[in-house]
Amino acid sequence: MATFVYKVRDRTGKVFTGTMEGDNRSSVVSRLREMDYFITSIQEKKKSLLFSTQITLFQRITLKDLTIFYRQFATMVNAGLTLVNSLDILIEQVESKPLSNIIKVVKSDVEAGSTLADAMAKYPNVFSELYISMVRAGEVGGVLDEILNKIADLMEKEYALKQKVKSAMSYPTFVIGAAVIMAIFMLTFILPQFVGVFAQFGGKLPALTQFFVTLTILFNKFWYIFFIIFAALIFAFFSYIKTPNGKLNFDKFKLNAPIIGEINRKSAIARFTRILGTLIKSGVPILEALQVSSNAIGNLVISGAVLGAKTKIKEGQSISGPLAASGVFPPMVPQMIMVGEESGELEEMLINVAKFYDEEVDRSVEKLTAIIEPLMMVFIGLTIGTMIIAMYLPIFNMVNLIK
Repeated sequence: MATFVYKVRDRTGKVFTGTMEGDNRSSVVSRLREMDYFITSIQEKKKSLLFSTQITLFQRITLKDLTIFYRQFATMVNAGLTLVNSLDILIEQVESKPLSNIIKVVKSDVEAGSTLADAMAKYPNVFSELYISMVRAGEVGGVLDEILNKIADLMEKEYALKQKVKSAMSYPTFVIGAAVIMAIFMLTFILPQFVGVFAQFGGKLPALTQFFVTLTILFNKFWYIFFIIFAALIFAFFSYIKTPNGKLNFDKFKLNAPIIGEINRKSAIARFTRILGTLIKSGVPILEALQVSSNAIGNLVISGAVLGAKTKIKEGQSISGPLAASGVFPPMVPQMIMVGEESGELEEMLINVAKFYDEEVDRSVEKLTAIIEPLMMVFIGLTIGTMIIAMYLPIFNMVNLIK
C-alpha cells in the first residue's frame, strides 16, 4: 500500500495535515471525504530505499518494544481513554521510531472508521495473527480493555521465557567463541615461533605438531578459502532450513537434541497451552484458536500435532485424544486437557499446564547452567591443551637432539 500526505479542512475551517495509507489516491480521497473533510492537497509520499533499509537493519521492532506498547495501551484503555487518544499518546511515548510510525497509521485508520484489529492486520510482521485475533474478539465482545491486559501479560511471559533461554545459551556461546579465537591466535603467532626454533636443529616434527603446522600454513596462505567455505556452509544451512523439509527436520532436531531439546519442548508446550487457553478465555472459537495457536508455536512438529487435533475436532473428536495419539506431547498434557474438557474448565486447565511448564523451563535452565560450566571447562582444556602439547612435543625431542 502507498502512503499519501494530505492537507484538509473541517467544517469550522480548521486545517489538518497527516498521512494515510491506501491502495491508490482515489481510495484515500474517498476515506477523507467520508470523514467530512474538505481536501486542500494530497500527494503520494515517496519511499526512500536507503531509509527503509536502515530501519530494517538498525531500528527493528523488538519483542520488548511490543511488550511495553501493549502494557501501556492496556493501561490507558483501562483508565477510560478512547482508542484514538490512547494511540495518540503512544505515538509520542514509544521509543521505537518504526513502531511509532506504524501506530500513526493505525490511528488514522481507526479515525477513518476501521476496527483496531483490521488496522493492525495491515502489519502482520509487527502484530501477529495471535494478537490480532484476540483484539478482534475483544472488540466484538466489548471487553477490549481485558483483552489488551491479557495480551500484555502473554507478551511479558513470552519475553521472560525467551530471555531465560537466551541467558542459558549466552555462556557456552561466549566460551566457544573465546576458545576458537585463542586457537587461531596460537596457530597463527605462537606455534610458528616454536617450529622455527626446532627447525634449526634439523629434527623431524612429531605427527601432532606437523598436523597443526600444516593447518597453520594452509590457513595463512588460503585464509580466504576457509572463510568462503565457512560462509557457504552457513548459507547452505539457512537455505535448507527455509525449505519445508529442512524446517521440519531442524524442528525435530531442536526437540530431540541433548539437554537443550528438553528446554525447547517444554517452552513450546508452555507457549501453546497458554496461547490456546487465553484465546478460548477471550471468546475465540475453538477451531480458530487451534489454528492461531498452531501458527504461534514456532515448531512444525508440534504445530502439525495441533492441526491434526483441529481436523479430528471437526470430525467430532475431543482435543485430548489426537494430541495423545501424536506422541509429541508428554502424557500429562493430554490428560490435563481431558480433565478440563470433562469439567468444562478447559481454558483454566490449559493456563495451569502453561504455568507448570514455565516452572519446568526454569528448572531445566538451571540444570543446563549447572551442566554447561564443567562441559565448557573440559572443552577448553581439550582444545587448548592439545595445542600446547603440540607445541611442547618438539621441545622434548629437541633435548634428545642436543644429547
